[in-house]
Amino acid sequence: MVSLDDLRGDTAVLALDQWLESMRGPSGYTGPISHWWDSSLIYTGAMLDWRYEGILCGYLNLYHATSNAIWLRRAQQAGDDLIAGQQTDGHFWNSSFEFGPAIGGTPHEAAATIGLLELASVLRAEKLAEWQRYFAAAEQTIRQVLIGRLWTGRGFREQPDDDCLVANKNATTLEALLLYEALSGESMQLYITAAAQVVLSCQVAEGSRAGATVHAGTHQHALTFGIYTARCVSAIARLIGRQPLPMYAAFIQKAVRYLSTLVQADGTLLGHYKSGPLIGAPRWISPSGDLLRAFLLAQPYATFDQTLIAKLVSILVNAQYPGGGIPTANGFARLGRLKFRETLPEFRDVLPVVGWCDKAFRALTMLYQPHYINVTTSFQKTEIDCVWRNRRCWFREDKTRFMLTEQRSGHLYYEWHKGESYPDVIDL
Repeated sequence: MVSLDDLRGDTAVLALDQWLESMRGPSGYTGPISHWWDSSLIYTGAMLDWRYEGILCGYLNLYHATSNAIWLRRAQQAGDDLIAGQQTDGHFWNSSFEFGPAIGGTPHEAAATIGLLELASVLRAEKLAEWQRYFAAAEQTIRQVLIGRLWTGRGFREQPDDDCLVANKNATTLEALLLYEALSGESMQLYITAAAQVVLSCQVAEGSRAGATVHAGTHQHALTFGIYTARCVSAIARLIGRQPLPMYAAFIQKAVRYLSTLVQADGTLLGHYKSGPLIGAPRWISPSGDLLRAFLLAQPYATFDQTLIAKLVSILVNAQYPGGGIPTANGFARLGRLKFRETLPEFRDVLPVVGWCDKAFRALTMLYQPHYINVTTSFQKTEIDCVWRNRRCWFREDKTRFMLTEQRSGHLYYEWHKGESYPDVIDL
């Protein structure tokens, strides 16, 4: 096992920064997306979704660790993307992640406000008047969207036309409201308490899934997902710092015990079906950053094997590409199967996705120990052996594009130039 001291996580963080910069277009961070629910491989333009939570918070973590103004500039650049893309009704355009260019994504808009409010908090502490711009944008979304359209009186609904109360979406909203309350001085306790109750009520009490939170949006299937349970842990850990109630500590302890069962050497297991079986594929890689963050935040409130933190860091750092991105998963070709079979990864697996790599970036910056200040390095090309349509392919990435080509014939399945809204070639 590689120790944290040996991992040189600072190098991984700087490479991720370099990669994120390569993924920027005129309106923000771009790129194709692979996910359990769907994959956005045709629309590849900027999206103002939960990627901005991890990007903004990661850069602010680096600023706290180094006092280097470049990181604050990076954070403000991201915050400006959100302000520029905010609509008059409080929504952010293209905020639906894997579903492509649609507004109103949950928990994506709440996550974006977390990033804006964290930025506003830092700027206000620095006595910089700009904090008010970012706070005002976050306030508009909180007032008009989260409270104005999603509040039910019992929690926050999944969508304006869907009253389902989903744990991780209420958890993300809870974090946004805690930050808003601290900055505005206005009590949000009615909403915070209700959102927390939604999270707690979704936790499984017993059996092989004990400690996990059920995704109510999967209805009769009642799936549990590790990354969503992890997001609930992080929200309750933020809440318990304000309200140290035993029920919150109990939730964190049970949830962390569940998450511990999902950590493997090469990734984290997705979760469980209602009847108890583990979902073997895919295994998450870059999304595992949300589990790392959950374990780091849970440390004061739960006991667990501390080597899990080193394992999660190893998963992220060891999988990182020469260009700085981190692949999404392994096993998309067997999506939802109980058995994980060790095979070559598929195209959707090897894709480095901004909205997943931001999770790794944020978590790794929480451990950042700067050994040097230089943040400019040369971009290294990536070439990965993978499959598509049962054919051996190469996934290649350089500073300007992604390509997927068949190894034997050279057939070009996919070519996307970074920053562009659509691929030049898509034959998938």
